[in-house]
Amino acid sequence: MATHTRLDHQTRQHQIVEAARELIASGGVDALTIRGIAAKVGVTEAAIYRHVSSKEAVILLLIQEVEESLFQAISRATRSDRHALERLEHILQLHVSYIELRQGISFVVIAQAAQFEEPRVRSAGRKLVEKYLSLVSEIISQGIERKEINRTVLPSAAAMIFFGMIQSAVIRWLFDPSAHPLGENAVAMWQLFRTSLEHSDDDVDQRSNESRGN
Repeated sequence: MATHTRLDHQTRQHQIVEAARELIASGGVDALTIRGIAAKVGVTEAAIYRHVSSKEAVILLLIQEVEESLFQAISRATRSDRHALERLEHILQLHVSYIELRQGISFVVIAQAAQFEEPRVRSAGRKLVEKYLSLVSEIISQGIERKEINRTVLPSAAAMIFFGMIQSAVIRWLFDPSAHPLGENAVAMWQLFRTSLEHSDDDVDQRSNESRGN
């Protein structure tokens, strides 16, 4: 009779997250079930329930994994002394690579979090998005202070456009990866976004006039 070694809690949760990602990649969030996870891991449903209490708990683990892995890389970019626009472009590249590596699972999970009735799932998804927007907004604010970004730009609005830019590219990519390559679309949109943040001649002239007035 085959036996299964009882793994520690952290190792088993890692297996659960990996299995959950595979299920979502193949059949969407609706395919995510405790039974499906158990089959992927190769244990009984009871063994899975010893580590997660429900499907919602699995979604929470997925959101936590996104925050720990993606934000670890993004946070390093925010601490850089490089030009603000270079840091934003670096974040875009990191995010696109992250999405491609995980077959868009992170995007699907965050989008689905808003539709769950479980308050903890909705709250976790909302906090993740707000944290992302805050990091981007902070870089834009620093860029304005350092005269690297047009001072007429509203950081919070620009951060939402940045996030939405990635969302729209991912949606088209998920529907038809070959026709809408994520990397190429992201680069094209970045060029437009960058142009909207760069200093305009009017902004430079106005700042010069104000300096003379002072």
